Amino acid sequence: MPKHQPIRTCIATGVKKPKNELVRLVRLQDEKTGKELVKVDPKGKLRGRGASLDATLEAFDLALKKKAIERALKLERKLTPPETEQLRTDFQEVIDERNFRQGNKVVRFKISKEELDAKLENHQGS
Repeated sequence: MPKHQPIRTCIATGVKKPKNELVRLVRLQDEKTGKELVKVDPKGKLRGRGASLDATLEAFDLALKKKAIERALKLERKLTPPETEQLRTDFQEVIDERNFRQGNKVVRFKISKEELDAKLENHQGS
């Protein structure tokens, strides 16, 4: 029997998908300054108010345009351009990693003992 998969709604497009197919953004408090921060939460485990976005840059851009991130995270301020750029970069990295490692499978490389020994000799000889 398959395990139950929680369903979440994208704040930009309104599409309902399983939680693991969306990317979570989270509002955190900076411990030093007490300021509100917005971070991409790739594992979905950070504590704080969260919002889910479809794993596409189009959904991210739409959320920015609609001010859906500020609204869903109940921010009392607007996101600054540097924050937006950092979020976009982090969001893209999460998408790239998910596409590279479908289903979070472990990446394994097969190499023969002879190849390994040759590479180690070359590395130690340099």
